[in-house]
Amino acid sequence: MRCADILVFCLAALPPAAQDPPESVKLVEPATTSGAWRVETRSEISGSLRLPGEGGQARLLAVRGTSAIGYDERILSLDARGAVERAIRSYRKAEIRRTLGDQAQESGFRPEVKRVVLLRRDTLEVPFSPDSPLTRGEIELVRTDVFTPALAGLLPGREVGVGVSWAAETAAVRELTDLVSIRDGGLACKLAEVQSIDRRKVARVTFTGVVNGANEDGPCRQELEGFLYFDIERSSIAYLSLRGKHVLSGPGGQEGGTLDGRFVLTREPIGTPVNLTETALAGSRLAPDDDNTLMLEELGPLRLEYPRRWRIGQARQEQVTLDGADGSGVLVTLTAPGKGPTAAAYLEETKGWLVKNGGPVGRVEGPRDLEQGLATFAIDTTLKGKPARMEYFVRSSADGIVLIAGRLNPGDELARADLARLARRTRLVKVVQAP
Repeated sequence: MRCADILVFCLAALPPAAQDPPESVKLVEPATTSGAWRVETRSEISGSLRLPGEGGQARLLAVRGTSAIGYDERILSLDARGAVERAIRSYRKAEIRRTLGDQAQESGFRPEVKRVVLLRRDTLEVPFSPDSPLTRGEIELVRTDVFTPALAGLLPGREVGVGVSWAAETAAVRELTDLVSIRDGGLACKLAEVQSIDRRKVARVTFTGVVNGANEDGPCRQELEGFLYFDIERSSIAYLSLRGKHVLSGPGGQEGGTLDGRFVLTREPIGTPVNLTETALAGSRLAPDDDNTLMLEELGPLRLEYPRRWRIGQARQEQVTLDGADGSGVLVTLTAPGKGPTAAAYLEETKGWLVKNGGPVGRVEGPRDLEQGLATFAIDTTLKGKPARMEYFVRSSADGIVLIAGRLNPGDELARADLARLARRTRLVKVVQAP
């Protein structure tokens, strides 16, 4: 036998070399109220929505959109389980652009909104600002943005080795998909590798899955895949990249539209920014109350501030209606300076209208002045066979007159307080032009 053959024979007879065990790392991001985070996100969407057309022929509406959002975030409080309960953000930029067909839309924050508080309830965020009431668009911008502390649910919450898989928490899935409810499906996560990036040791976690559920537009399916980098030394998620497909359900089992999107997030811990320190926040109302949770609507010359329990019904040039969940309603009418009635004249006009339309005039309160330029009166009556409380406000200024008429259910003190707050906070921001 040749020497070479003997060497091969001997090597083959040796036991296999011992393999190093896969590296294990602890993938846990604990919530903390110390310090702050600097967050940057970018997203892109493209696709089409299927809309009903003439003669039963569907038409496709092209959708395009981009967003660039940057903010500093500080955790204000944790709940009994140690999860984030309240956080405050200072937005540095918020640029949202979207095109539906040939209609372009842009949104962001007004200059007076410098900080936004997020109250976390289950898997939903309720935003409000200590600086100014928020518009519906501003609330929607915060609500649909990713709440970064919830992304910790993509981690296993324990030490795992490379190649180990686990299921993401439902809260994290809902945060990435913006689904109101999940019927089935989920995200499978895996520790893919441990590596060094910019001299920092990071764990690369991949995730993928299909989720069926519903959002505010109805039933849908989402197909997701992506990865994140977990900074092992800092015990925090530093980067996340996601690609997804959003498929809407249409009539007859057809697809109602498809949107493809990409989302990228970067995040790093920082010292507390100057405008989020205890000194800067002293005196700010950081808990929700009846004033800082008001909704703002600017309609022509009218700046309307109202509780979120109400919704704008119709908005015409000089009249706006609001609808309450309990059937109450409010009519706001604008008139030019010197053209509207006084509170006393408005009361007599209203009594005459009720008599003419078969509504009995019951107990009358007022008119009386609440403050400079704001008067009120109320009438108990019956409308369409049901008792009703009619409350009226007249706000007079050099810019015009605002008449506010509320139809409330008797004894509804919450609606009465809402209406009084609306009357006190509503303003004309420019002169109402006479027709």
